[in-house]
Amino acid sequence: MIPLTPEQARNRHSSGELYTAVASPREGTAPELRVEMRLETGYASVVFMDEYGRDTLDYTFTLISGALFLETVRSYSYGHSQERGGYADTDRTETYEFTTNGVVQRTVEVDGQESTESRHDIDVSTNWEPVPDFGAYSSLIRRER
Repeated sequence: MIPLTPEQARNRHSSGELYTAVASPREGTAPELRVEMRLETGYASVVFMDEYGRDTLDYTFTLISGALFLETVRSYSYGHSQERGGYADTDRTETYEFTTNGVVQRTVEVDGQESTESRHDIDVSTNWEPVPDFGAYSSLIRRER
């Protein structure tokens, strides 16, 4: 895949088309995060990666009434594996799915076994983010939420 120029990415942001912005890695290191935006379908995602280029934390947002709502948080653990990239197998995945009315469902998958629990009346006011201008992702890419 040929990388987009900043102007091409800016145009895609304006039109709502899909684009991915990758944080510039230090020389000789894997990128630490990427932002995927497709506002025409109401989608935004922030993915944090480890030193092997594997996804470790994924925040998925959906566009609701002109703002982004953090709908899904998924964390990935690879144990002692040093496999690289998107083909590495996780040993544990933990997913939180939020609704705007304060319901959260937590699913943990370990070695193919899955357990799920739900909670109600959760304060989700911090799950809302303004739609960022192109390149102004500092609020969206906060790891600690």
